[in-house]
Amino acid sequence: MSETILRHYWHPVATSNELGEKPVRICLLDERIALWRSREQVVAFKDLCIHRGSALSLGWVEDGNLACAYHGWTYAPDGACVRIPSLPAERGIPQKARVVVYRAQEKYNLIWVCLDEPRASIPELREIEDPNYHTFFYGAETWETSAARMIENFIDTSHFPYVHPGINATPDDPVIPDFKVERQAHGLYFETTFKAPSGDLFRGPRALASYAAFTEGRRQYRVILPFTAQAIRPMPEGRRSLVSIIASPISTKRMRRYAFSSRNFAIDQPDDSFREVMRTVIEQDRVIVENQRPEELPIDLSEELHLKGPDAGTLEYRRMLGELGLK
Repeated sequence: MSETILRHYWHPVATSNELGEKPVRICLLDERIALWRSREQVVAFKDLCIHRGSALSLGWVEDGNLACAYHGWTYAPDGACVRIPSLPAERGIPQKARVVVYRAQEKYNLIWVCLDEPRASIPELREIEDPNYHTFFYGAETWETSAARMIENFIDTSHFPYVHPGINATPDDPVIPDFKVERQAHGLYFETTFKAPSGDLFRGPRALASYAAFTEGRRQYRVILPFTAQAIRPMPEGRRSLVSIIASPISTKRMRRYAFSSRNFAIDQPDDSFREVMRTVIEQDRVIVENQRPEELPIDLSEELHLKGPDAGTLEYRRMLGELGLK
């Protein structure tokens, strides 16, 4: 990718459950990575053996080291080669025999990788780890679009009446009142209001009375640059429900979406109704977002037409991405 600045940020590349005893090949910013576990440590190598260019993700883990499937060259977690089977022991190992190692951490049951010197820490999503909230992981899905397009769609509310009618808003009154966008240390925050749909979306055998509060037409949005966002639904009596997503850039036109749902009410109730609504909304968005062109979000504001008012949040997001150095 041309946006090399993104190499300086942490991105999730897999769930913790997806990484078992064997190495896994993943792709981040067009970089192939061999992800593996050395005992309790998560390790990310450039997926390239220094010897003959074989993919290290085809190898195996042995005694806390990663062995290449082609000639058995074995690498320690720090990238240094510690064994070359075809050489007599007295010959020693060349100093150049090592692989590129990337930073890797586990948080929120996700594995995060940073390809270069970090400019920021892994995004802080407090509710996911807050014992006063119940959080479930919705899932990880690959979409044919850019990470920035995904985030912009997530924080845009003026599409609600047309893409999610009867769920998030109503086409009877699509006007979005003006709202203020607040810049924060590593992102932005704003709140929007809109005409909520009538009726109880969760009517039926799995419904909970408290779920009716979902129809309240308010959303608070928090964005952590470059590709993390939260949609918060404030409700009566201090209840809050929120969705947190992280868009991981596989390439300029492909990304992986990690989504969590958190709530501080109905904690002992099943997640089925929440998951069902999330699935419906996500699939409605997918149809739109995967057909936007260009797939890359235009950072140059002259490339698309914008509206003062309803586009305030998405416009500020584009400006801030530009200030990071994206083009």
